[in-house]
Amino acid sequence: MEVLCARRTVPERQIRTGRDNFSPKMKRSPFHPPPARVPFAAMIEFQNLRREYGSLVAVRDLNVSIPPGEVYGLIGPNGAGKTTTIRMACGLLTPTSGGVRIADVDVHSNPELAQTNIGYLSDFFNVYDDLKVWEYLDYFAHAYKMPEAAIAARVEQVIQHVGLEVKRDQFIRGLSRGMKQRLGIARAIIHKPKVLLLDEPASGLDPKARSDLRGVLLALRDEGATIVISSHILSELEGFCTSIGVMEKGVMVRSGRIETITEQETRFHVIRLSWIGEAAVADILGKVAEVSNVAVSGPEAVFRFAGPEDDLPNVLAALLSSGVRVLSFGEVKQTVEDLYLKLSHNEVM
Repeated sequence: MEVLCARRTVPERQIRTGRDNFSPKMKRSPFHPPPARVPFAAMIEFQNLRREYGSLVAVRDLNVSIPPGEVYGLIGPNGAGKTTTIRMACGLLTPTSGGVRIADVDVHSNPELAQTNIGYLSDFFNVYDDLKVWEYLDYFAHAYKMPEAAIAARVEQVIQHVGLEVKRDQFIRGLSRGMKQRLGIARAIIHKPKVLLLDEPASGLDPKARSDLRGVLLALRDEGATIVISSHILSELEGFCTSIGVMEKGVMVRSGRIETITEQETRFHVIRLSWIGEAAVADILGKVAEVSNVAVSGPEAVFRFAGPEDDLPNVLAALLSSGVRVLSFGEVKQTVEDLYLKLSHNEVM
């Protein structure tokens, strides 16, 4: 049996061999979403989610709610349970217990409806090398049963969105790793899902391809997509994620918005200061009770401030009143990696 795909044919057995294709038990989804419902607080909700492999508990009783519009970074060492969580979230893996709701739809009891809201990209995914870029996207648009009249325009729109215009008529076998990654994202968003689930999307990419991929994801974030992205390359999540979840040994160590976790985990502010000319900055700062760990290097200094943020202008005022010609004065914000190192116990399965 063969499945028609944009004037080309693809063996049905080939279609079902990819790691990230639809589960054989999962019906293909209609394109049209259900009628509007009462707004929901959580776009993604893990409810007592658990997955066991014999005696190994890969994900242990996970409870996380992710609001609409969030970019949620799922971080942790290899073997933490990140991929298992994402595969359960997109319906490719059945939980041992608990469940997942996407856009208020149970992923496992109502997979057909749930798939209209989900776009998924695995860390390694198969493509059909004998198809052209536009044919590949055309095929998946039909697989999602999009209206026939809308498919051609949507394929062109997505090709432009991910920057594949010059590759539109090229066979997939000739694409670089970075271009295939763009194609994978294009396929994941072809049906306009509300949620994107991305498992290590930067894996194997060179710095230029990572930067390009980041630009595509930032654009999708700005358009309102809710994104879950797992990564062990923490610098890739910096300035991109609005929330993080730290997993270890199948357990969620901490989950929440970055600024909330930062506030909870930080007992002091780290301030960087620079000035012009000669100044006894260390002596001046030493007279402020809340200041500690002053490190001066030339016309620059870094110090800790244990008082409330609202009192920082008083420190600056003390420097200025003492004649210090301040050039810059500001807090050094913690990075995602800083937070991970504080929250992590460095445990693996």
